[in-house]
Amino acid sequence: MKRLLICCLFGNTAVTLAKKMQDVADANRYQIQISGIGAEAFASVAPAFDCFLVAPHIQYKKEELKKAIKEGQHIEVIAGYPYAAIDAEKILKFAIDRMEELVD
Repeated sequence: MKRLLICCLFGNTAVTLAKKMQDVADANRYQIQISGIGAEAFASVAPAFDCFLVAPHIQYKKEELKKAIKEGQHIEVIAGYPYAAIDAEKILKFAIDRMEELVD
């Protein structure tokens, strides 16, 4: 099972989005575990994950967050509108399209 971590500034929206995306992933029988976290805790939990999504309002932290992950791991910024709408289906599709290892 692959593990996807969503990061936003404080973690509240990331956790909500992760729960909705997990429901979509489960309904489609994807073997993905999805979690959300705030930026301050990212480095401490990142080693347990395979891929990462960053909220658009903290995309300026992407390079800083990259330092906490292994080289070659995917970290992508979520587009603004799907994130604001908490469009779990669209964001999960984005993640799968960009991070092919999620559905290996």
